[in-house]
Amino acid sequence: MGTLQRYILRSFLVAAGLTGLVLTFVLSVGFLFQVFQFVMRGASGALVAQYILASLPEVLGFTIPLALMVASLLVFGRLSTDSEVAAMKACGISFLTIMRGPLIVAILCTGAVFYLQNYAMPHGHYVRRTLASRLALDAGVQLLEPGRFIDDIDNVTVFCDRKVDMEDRDGRPYTLLYNLLAIDRSEGFLREIHADRAEVRTEGSDLLFTLFQATITPPAKDVQGTATVDNYPYRFENVVSRSRKYLKKPKDYTFGELLAAEREAARADLSDAAAAKWRCSLRFLLNYRAVWAVSCFCFVLVGIPLGCQAQRKDSARGMALGVGVGIAFFLFVLLSESLSGKPAAFPWLLVWAPALICIGVAMRLIPKQQ
Repeated sequence: MGTLQRYILRSFLVAAGLTGLVLTFVLSVGFLFQVFQFVMRGASGALVAQYILASLPEVLGFTIPLALMVASLLVFGRLSTDSEVAAMKACGISFLTIMRGPLIVAILCTGAVFYLQNYAMPHGHYVRRTLASRLALDAGVQLLEPGRFIDDIDNVTVFCDRKVDMEDRDGRPYTLLYNLLAIDRSEGFLREIHADRAEVRTEGSDLLFTLFQATITPPAKDVQGTATVDNYPYRFENVVSRSRKYLKKPKDYTFGELLAAEREAARADLSDAAAAKWRCSLRFLLNYRAVWAVSCFCFVLVGIPLGCQAQRKDSARGMALGVGVGIAFFLFVLLSESLSGKPAAFPWLLVWAPALICIGVAMRLIPKQQ
């Protein structure tokens, strides 16, 4: 690789890397907000870390193509402004040779995004949906922090001196609370509950307390005095927003699973209309992911000549064309996604329209740069 190729490639990689970092942060805001909610509810650090790691592939699958597009416009726009592209061509270097380094990077990124779209992202999506219920469940127990009054539970305030996480003989987790105090208003009257020790377990969306050596004042609404019990079950209802067990959906299928599901749909005992609709949605997902992978190459292919053209006399038109290509790409993808359940619209073919538009624009602009 010559000096000029290394210079262009280094500039392109730096611009793409910095742009990717910014875009990754921007697109991660939604996930970070969800993580912040879990942290505020007291979810354990291990589950939060797993949730964040499972979210990264989905963000990277979209930021990589966008970063390549922006880097192409910025780097080659600067090279054109400084007349470096003109100087290279004056020295006999063809425009395709100038494009070679970024195009090789784009091809490598196409393979990386194909892997992200078809393997890492589906797995990450499934893990996130599975972890969401575990995070909510874990947060329900972690709400009980020792040394301070907790009023996150409706109509109940809880205090304990110490908390210890345990496991029973069957390996099921539970929590021990020591010197528990609860102020309960859930039954329409105020009562005070003390316990030397309490075992806390989760049952569905409820927290089940088993109190040992407990005193209850008053024991009931119309009963005065204090009751002492050795063992007292006490349930807090709907504390944990736990969903049902998450089952895989087509969005969670890997490339091989989508192909297998598409073949199975052809053999399934379904009506013609239902089978056609199901196969249409699966075919669309296969092509949708492939288009996002190919977009890396398409964006660089069209971004380089647009970046060079954007700094000439028709700069406004060139930059507007670059923005228009990007907008058209996303609009066509969204349009085809809205038709994913309608076989008559051929959405698995329609989703390729933005890629073909990019290639067509590039084939029109590149010869002008020669």
